[in-house]
Amino acid sequence: MLSYSANSRLIISFILALAVISTVSALLCYTYFIGLESLEPGSTLYNYSSQIKLLIIALFPTQLLVAMLLFRHQVHKCLLPLHVLTQKCARINIHNLNMRLTSIGDSAESDQFVAACNDMLERLETGAKRMRQFSGDASHELRTPLTILRGETEVALRWAKDSDEFRAAMNSNMEEIDRMGRIIEDLLTIAKSESGDLPLSIKQTSLTDLLQEIYLQGRTLAQDKQLELNLVHHASNEIIIYGDDLRLRQMFLNLLTNAIHYTNEHGEVTIEADQDEENAIVTISDTGIGISAEHLPYIFERFYRTDEDRNRSTGGTGLGLAIVKWIVETHAGTIEVNSTKGVGSHFKVTLPIAGPPTPIH
Repeated sequence: MLSYSANSRLIISFILALAVISTVSALLCYTYFIGLESLEPGSTLYNYSSQIKLLIIALFPTQLLVAMLLFRHQVHKCLLPLHVLTQKCARINIHNLNMRLTSIGDSAESDQFVAACNDMLERLETGAKRMRQFSGDASHELRTPLTILRGETEVALRWAKDSDEFRAAMNSNMEEIDRMGRIIEDLLTIAKSESGDLPLSIKQTSLTDLLQEIYLQGRTLAQDKQLELNLVHHASNEIIIYGDDLRLRQMFLNLLTNAIHYTNEHGEVTIEADQDEENAIVTISDTGIGISAEHLPYIFERFYRTDEDRNRSTGGTGLGLAIVKWIVETHAGTIEVNSTKGVGSHFKVTLPIAGPPTPIH
C-alpha cells in the first residue's frame, strides 16, 4: 500500500482543488451562456450580463495564477530539505566519513533518503578503515624483511671475511625474499578475491583424493619435526563434492601447514574426513601450542597474530587464515575453531556436497 507524506498530500490537495475550481468555472460558463439566451432585454440581470461575462472570463487566469503560486511555494518547501541535504553531502570526504545526516521536516521521502545515505556512509567508513588498516599492516609486514635484508647485507659487506660468511648472509637474504614473495602473493590473492577477479572454477572433485595428496605433501614437513601425521577417512565411500580444486587444495594446505608449524616436536596432527547427506566435513586437529580464547574471534583477520613473533618465527605471512575463510565462504561452507592454550586446536570445515548455489566471487 502506498503511503504519502504531508508534502505529497498537500500537493495532491492543490491539484484536486484546481480541478474542482476549473469544473465549477466551466459549469458557470455553461450556465451563463445558456441562461443568457432566455433573458429578456432590459432586465436587471441582462443589463449586468457583460460584467458577469468579464468576471467569469477573468476567473480562469486568476485561479490558474493562484494555483501556480501555491504549487510553486509547495514545491520549494518540498525541495528545501533536499537542497540542505545536498549541501551537507558535498562537505563529506574521505577525512570525515564519520559524519551523519539528520532528517529535516516531516517528509517520509526525506527520512528514507537520509537513512539510505547514512547506511552508505557507514559502509564507506568501514571500508576506508579496513583499507587504512590493511595498508598499514602490509607496509609493516614488508618493512620487516626489508630491514633484515638491509642489515644483513651491510654486515656482510663490512665484516664477512670468506665465502662461507657471504654464503650464509645470502641464504638468510633469500629466506627474507621468499617471505616477501609469499606476502605479496597472499596480498594479491585477497585483493583479487575482493574485486571479483578470482571467480571459482566449480567442477566435480574427489575430496578423498585431494586430502590424500595434501597428506603426502604434509608428511615431509611433519617428518622434519618428528611429528605423527594421520589421515582418517570415516566415510564408507569416496567423498565427491563440487568445488574449485585449486582453492580447496590451497585452503586445506594452509590449515595443515599451520597445524604442523604450531605443533612442537613429537606431537600429533590428524586429518579427518566424513560426510552426511548434504555436506562434507573435514577436521584438522593438532596437539600444538593452541590459541587462547580471547584471540579466537580474531584469528581470521588479516595480519592478526596472537603473539608478535608467532607467525614470523615460523615463516607465516599472517594472511593464511584470512584466505582460508574466503575460500570456505565462497564455497558456501563454514569453518569452526576449538582451541585450548597448551593443548591444541581443531579446525572443522563443512562444505556443501553440491557446491555453492551460484558462482560466487
